[in-house]
Amino acid sequence: MKKTSASPTSTRTLAATPTPATPASTLSDDQMQALAQSFHDIAVEIAQVRLDAISAGAQLTDPRIVQLQGNVFSLQNAASSFALQAANLTLDNADQAVAEISAATQTADHALDKLKDIDKAVNIASSVIVLAMAITTKDIGQIANAARSVITAAGVSA
Repeated sequence: MKKTSASPTSTRTLAATPTPATPASTLSDDQMQALAQSFHDIAVEIAQVRLDAISAGAQLTDPRIVQLQGNVFSLQNAASSFALQAANLTLDNADQAVAEISAATQTADHALDKLKDIDKAVNIASSVIVLAMAITTKDIGQIANAARSVITAAGVSA
């Protein structure tokens, strides 16, 4: 299994299960703010893909355009939620989880830059929303799987 970092062409190994010896730890305010910023940035990128598609002739009533708008709202809500939760989220292997989430969101953000394919934008946005939901489960396995799904949706092997 591979995982990307900031560049969609680079890879690093992704652990699928947590190390049992690592105790649960609370994410710091800085980590939660970084997660909030990542989800906000992806929402902005999805909104731009939507606006570009409309400028190119897509109709506001196009189901994919409507879905992108819903995805923007969902991602903005996730970003706000993470910003508000601050240090209240405790995860096993918090550093590993943050690294996986960060790599996935960076890959998605890069994939969305100047993206013209609405269907791919919908897939990326949907996978990032699933990642946001996985984070709230506090299950490192679900977070890792969702992070891999984001990377795959962005068009990079996970």
